[in-house]
Amino acid sequence: MTAHLALDHAGVAVKDLDRGRQMYERLGFQLTARSMHRGSRTPGGPVEPWGSGNHCAMFREGYLEVIGLTDPAMYSNVKALVARYEGAHMIAMGCDSADAAHAELKRRGVPVEAPRQLERDAAYGPAGNETRRAAFRNMYFERDAYPEARLLYCEHLTRDVIWQPHLLDHPNGVIALRDVFVCAPDARTTAGKFASLFETAAEPAGEGEWRLALARGAVWVMTPAAWAHRAPGAPTPPLPSPAGIGFRVASVAETRSLLANRGVEVHNGPDRGIWVGPADGCGAALYFFQ
Repeated sequence: MTAHLALDHAGVAVKDLDRGRQMYERLGFQLTARSMHRGSRTPGGPVEPWGSGNHCAMFREGYLEVIGLTDPAMYSNVKALVARYEGAHMIAMGCDSADAAHAELKRRGVPVEAPRQLERDAAYGPAGNETRRAAFRNMYFERDAYPEARLLYCEHLTRDVIWQPHLLDHPNGVIALRDVFVCAPDARTTAGKFASLFETAAEPAGEGEWRLALARGAVWVMTPAAWAHRAPGAPTPPLPSPAGIGFRVASVAETRSLLANRGVEVHNGPDRGIWVGPADGCGAALYFFQ
């Protein structure tokens, strides 16, 4: 399973989806039209409308989901996320078969829920004048065992509806989802736990930080001190939690120019990258690397 385990998408949860869309469009992401969620509350349960929706930035590799409440009176798994904080929450790994992944993880004794059905109507075609069903089977890891993030495996049933060619070009030049940065007080233990889960090595990458490489993309785990060094002055959400997301761009210089022209404060970062603070990323620090 490890050879095929890739970083599929990262999710930023917001209370006000209109505001979330506006802020990420300001950062130069081309976002999909709003799509409303339907799904099973529990594995095997009926598919029903939820009170949440999303806008996604689709890349050649992976994607970013800006997810938010649309009707607080209805059920949504976003409620618990934004009640804790607004920002990065979801780390989704892609899998070819949720059932096969579930069977393998249960065999290994990993605390994971059975797959459940999710779907949403998505605009289709360059003009967006057609609607098609986007369908997924998601498998969530138990929160008590993995409180650091909303971890899940995602099986895409309609990839052609999600990855439409005209959605892949972004004014900010992003071409791939590259990293998710998790900040945890006991980072060494968390890195070891993730390494066992992902069946990969937790490679030391600096003082107080570890990098877990997947078949595509990587998850980083770091101490608050290491995070403060990587994002000086940036506030952190309640820990443990994902604190930042990294993207690969065609040109850092062009990305910097676009952000600066739109009035976004840009900071120099490690690995010749740049980053913007959580105030501009709806609670998540965002990194751009060439």
